Amino acid sequence: MNQAELWLVANQNLIAKSIGELAYEQILKPVRQSAQITNKQASYVLTLQSGAVYSFEAWLSIWDHLKVFPSSINRVKEERSDQAVSAGQFFIDAKSDLQMTDIILGNFLEEMNSTLYSDVNLLIKNKDLTADKLGSYDGHKIQSALNGHPKILLNKGRMGWGSEDLKKYAPENETQFQLFWIAASKAKTQSGLNSAITVDELLDETLSRTEISNFHQQINKLNRKPEDYIFIPVHPWQWENVISVQFFGAIANLEIIALGLSGDRYTPQISIRTLSNVTRPQKMDIKLPLTILNTSAVRGIPSRYIASAPLVASAVARICETDSVLKLAQTEVLQEKAGFKFEHEDFVQVGSAPYRYNEYLGAIFRESTQSKLQADEIAILTASLFYQDNKGRSLIGTFIKNSGLSKQKWLQKYFEVVVVPLYHLQLKYGLGLVSHGQNIVLKLKGSIPAGIFLKDFQGDLRLSNEPTLLQNNFLDSVAKHLDKLPPDYLIHDLVTGHFVTVLRFISETMHESDQFSEIKFYEILANVIKEYLKNNVEGPVDKRLDLLRQHFQRVLLNKVRFKIGYADSAERPLPLLGADLKNPLLGAHYE
Repeated sequence: MNQAELWLVANQNLIAKSIGELAYEQILKPVRQSAQITNKQASYVLTLQSGAVYSFEAWLSIWDHLKVFPSSINRVKEERSDQAVSAGQFFIDAKSDLQMTDIILGNFLEEMNSTLYSDVNLLIKNKDLTADKLGSYDGHKIQSALNGHPKILLNKGRMGWGSEDLKKYAPENETQFQLFWIAASKAKTQSGLNSAITVDELLDETLSRTEISNFHQQINKLNRKPEDYIFIPVHPWQWENVISVQFFGAIANLEIIALGLSGDRYTPQISIRTLSNVTRPQKMDIKLPLTILNTSAVRGIPSRYIASAPLVASAVARICETDSVLKLAQTEVLQEKAGFKFEHEDFVQVGSAPYRYNEYLGAIFRESTQSKLQADEIAILTASLFYQDNKGRSLIGTFIKNSGLSKQKWLQKYFEVVVVPLYHLQLKYGLGLVSHGQNIVLKLKGSIPAGIFLKDFQGDLRLSNEPTLLQNNFLDSVAKHLDKLPPDYLIHDLVTGHFVTVLRFISETMHESDQFSEIKFYEILANVIKEYLKNNVEGPVDKRLDLLRQHFQRVLLNKVRFKIGYADSAERPLPLLGADLKNPLLGAHYE
């Protein structure tokens, strides 16, 4: 395909995704025009307040989510019907329905164009990539082929990056680069270090002894003592565009000393901020702030979590190592071994300053999956499983085929090693991890689900404000470092985080690509949950945490952007609620 054809495909894909997600969020209300035909497909019409009408073919999933066929979308305006070719025109047409002001819409279109630019490049990259071929890759390389957040409409906005930045630092391009290093004054830096590792051992994860010696020499030339400083990596883009300017006062006063590019080479994971060592893959991943807007927030790292990250990760790892249910499911933690933060002395004094100003400079060192795997194992993001190639074949179908198991048995294994541990952590320990497809890493052994790795606890790990007995035994030492939520809020870390944001797309993919019933999919999940409860929970489950209730709350993400726009705020955006969903685990479905 040429560029014009690729641009058309990217626009149609985005319109299809937008109609489906915005109908799910109950903002747009398409009307079915025909009875469902093969594959549950039917004709729909969406009439917008602007007078534009969009017709399309779609099927309705068990989650009340319209799966729209991109090439079927037509736009009718002033009695003229044409194939829909412009996502920008779609959002302009839908402005009143989405309740966007012109200011918000203008910003939204800018983010949309950035997303479409990267979407086209990803289409080019994946044009010959089959699901079978992708299934032969390691987990990190698989990430470079993924399409990003399945719910957020503009999932590759990366606002602040131009085309050269994308070539250098976007995960789909798999570019390798060194990190920029600084020496930060110990007196100004807050640190958290796992008790099992020293600073020298930490630096050995990414730097050679010669490079460390060179750092010392640079500091000595400035008549300063190396022992008064901590070496911290910075993302090269962040140094050039943020730190070198905003922290110039600290640089002038030698509270920060620029040491330059050095050490092993890294490539970004799909989360962009987390970088994997490609020189020595078993060495630690490094998570670094980036002051760019991508998906729902500016991608800094909240400074209040950085120094405590190793302590929290160690406590959760201890639970996983000692709890019989978690041990059986092979639940492990990718531990944060160190965290460093250097706060700007001006911004930190402004209590309600935009949150991005307090997320500029820090680093977290985390164990890599490669350091945990045996020769016959791989680790993949659970978000990988709903990948479909250009022929409509699924990555999950490839793994199931390679495993030798039936679809039912493979899914049962998945639910036993993914859903059961996450639910157990909530019921027994009051711990909720926002379990979206990037936070939960699935271990496959011979293509069979064999365990999970938990990671990324900076703000995504929360604690019930109604302590359990086991919570008191294991988490007293770290409770003050975790945000606390009521149980009925915490359960959304599993329901919305994993069921709606991961399993919804896996079950839809298996319906489309693998001819597997959604009702059967959730029947297997319900049976696994019932078996877990029978064997591990005495008496009835707290109804606020009951996964077999009649309804789930419908959490809305895109509506938040339409409402708050792109203005600065002191806190990260919070989701909204819509009308309740019928619980698919009870066999609820839509005709």
